[in-house]
Amino acid sequence: MRNPQMVWEWYNHRRKIIHEAQPNAGHLAIAEMQSLFDEVTVVTQNIDNLHRRAGSKNIFELHGNIERNFCINCRTFYNEELDFSHGVPKCKCGGLIRPDVVWFGEYLPEDQFEGSERASVLSDIFFVVGTSAVVYPAAGLVHAAKRAGAFIVEINIEGTEISSICDESFLGEAGKILPEIIKVINTNAN
Repeated sequence: MRNPQMVWEWYNHRRKIIHEAQPNAGHLAIAEMQSLFDEVTVVTQNIDNLHRRAGSKNIFELHGNIERNFCINCRTFYNEELDFSHGVPKCKCGGLIRPDVVWFGEYLPEDQFEGSERASVLSDIFFVVGTSAVVYPAAGLVHAAKRAGAFIVEINIEGTEISSICDESFLGEAGKILPEIIKVINTNAN
């Protein structure tokens, strides 16, 4: 609120970087799981929209999405390009428009977290991919899935605090491991 111009400069720089990024083999493998399983839900703390761009459909974005914006007064969403020619963009109601991302000290979007919790406790297989598993409340979803009986598969470059409760842990890059898992599933399905 003190310096919206600086905030927008920071976010617009990151948006440019994200816009130029492409989904990696891990994102694509997760999207491919939709054709292999009856239901696939992606819960992400990332704000980069790469899961959607990879083709995933059912996504809960716990920390928002940098490609969306909203008015802080009336909560109108602005998903199109914003006009910065007259300074910081404002809503028709006069309120400031900001990126739709969760900032420190803010609560997670209630609908996104509740949907994530529901998906976690209903899951048969719960993949934990590329996370330190120490940021709560998101890290608690792994424990909720485990308590509900899900088979937990961790894919990470190193062990984490939840490694001990996982049924399988694969250490390495998600972009290499997930496509291999897809190959094994496809081979066993045929």
